[in-house]
Amino acid sequence: MNHRIGRTIILLGCLLGGSAQAAGPHFTIGLENIQLQGDLQKRIHRNFDRLESLRFQPVADVGCFRESQYSWPGDMEGRTILSLALLEQSGERKAIYLPKTLAMIPARMNRKGFFGTDFAPQCDEQQLSGHGWLLRGLCEYYLETRHPQTRKQIENIVNNLVLPTQGKHKLYPIDPAKRDKEKGSASGTVVADAGLWRLSSDIGCDYIFMDGVIQAAEVLDRKDLHPIIDEMVNRFLEIDLVAIKAQTHATLTALRGLIRYANLAGRPDLIAQAEQRFNLYVSEGSTENHMNYNWFGRPTHTEPCAIVDAFMVATELWQATGKTAYLEEAHKIYFNGLCHAQRANGGFGLEACSGSQDVFLKMKDTEAWWCCTMRGSEGLVRAEEYSFVREGDTLMLPFFNAARVKFNEGSFEVQTQYPYEGEVTVKVVSRPKRGTAIAFLKPSWSDQVKLTVNGKSQPATEQNGFAAYRGALKAGDTLVYEFAQKPRWVATHNHNTIAGHQKVYQGPLLLAAESKGGKPATLPKEA
Repeated sequence: MNHRIGRTIILLGCLLGGSAQAAGPHFTIGLENIQLQGDLQKRIHRNFDRLESLRFQPVADVGCFRESQYSWPGDMEGRTILSLALLEQSGERKAIYLPKTLAMIPARMNRKGFFGTDFAPQCDEQQLSGHGWLLRGLCEYYLETRHPQTRKQIENIVNNLVLPTQGKHKLYPIDPAKRDKEKGSASGTVVADAGLWRLSSDIGCDYIFMDGVIQAAEVLDRKDLHPIIDEMVNRFLEIDLVAIKAQTHATLTALRGLIRYANLAGRPDLIAQAEQRFNLYVSEGSTENHMNYNWFGRPTHTEPCAIVDAFMVATELWQATGKTAYLEEAHKIYFNGLCHAQRANGGFGLEACSGSQDVFLKMKDTEAWWCCTMRGSEGLVRAEEYSFVREGDTLMLPFFNAARVKFNEGSFEVQTQYPYEGEVTVKVVSRPKRGTAIAFLKPSWSDQVKLTVNGKSQPATEQNGFAAYRGALKAGDTLVYEFAQKPRWVATHNHNTIAGHQKVYQGPLLLAAESKGGKPATLPKEA
């Protein structure tokens, strides 16, 4: 059994009282049960091609491996391993450079088995952050291969880099008056030496480390790491993210960590904490086209790493609470933010922050190959994984992507032109077990919803934002789920957006119009 089948997202409605809709346990059906087609498959292929170009190949002095010592030790190595491991999990093909990449790692580490200088007793925030990605990459690879050498590498980082930080995270500087909140560009730098901490301009990137530590604790079953994780979690929850101008990428990665730790440690209270901070991000740090400000209060540029994390957090909050508003936000982030940030070469680049100073979409950097191209891989692969979810004997479609799917001993072919059209066709290729149902997301913007089976109109059971067909299924059946998506006016969502504007959506897509002379196009006023 591939480890993805067993990836459980327990819905905590019964624990969170009125803050969640009623829902039962959800399981992703496993990437090995999904054979993609259509646009998402093309995006993964193109990103895979980019990650196998010379810049990302394990060649000394080239691209991500141009030097073994730099100001983000382990960061590019970790992101590259994570990217290739996840792309391989997508099932499209083998990552041909992944074995050699992993083989290069030990010789580039210090004698304790991690990257960079041993700063103990100090903590270098950027070193820890980089090793957050390295831990995640090694963990994903180990979950697929169970290679003892990979497990040993994870253990070395845990024992020699993670454990010595105990007691220091509670001293992580969070006073806004004592942090330099105006330094930093597309790649962060070490800007201050504050007692036990060497601090980054990417304020809060210690919590990227936290996410890696949480996954390592889960993979290794290391409960001795829980006190360190608790320390990091407690300190993170004390931060005034807006006042300190925290990096939104670090913040969103921390929220992914909170959700993971809520399941690992039985802490449902952390879901509510993640909700509060994600809602804060949407209202204070998200651009009007569902990208991100790189820092709260500093709309200098967007960063696809954060867009990926926002997409994942939004989806996982739906999985954890049953609130379809988060799922709809994930649709908007994916189509308007993540897809727009992917370049023709398969990489991902930076944009201006739409809504912060003007209404235009402008490219800032063709490609952030040193970080975002690799994290873009995770966004695309998670989009595949999130597309098909099991709830008992029900196959749920929270997203609409073309694919061949195996479920409940049956197989299905899903075709769609969503988001451009509100139509999803599911053909039963082979009959599933009796009692199998198909449930489709019913977005709040949908209208004139209709479900037909073999051309005949059928009733659908509506619950928790989904419309389900529960009739008997046999090979050859064709289900067609249709809904109208009319253009609609929507208010801006960020408190910092320049006044006097509204947005027009059709379905999840934010519409745009070509402008001339640097002036916004004239659109009809709201009726």
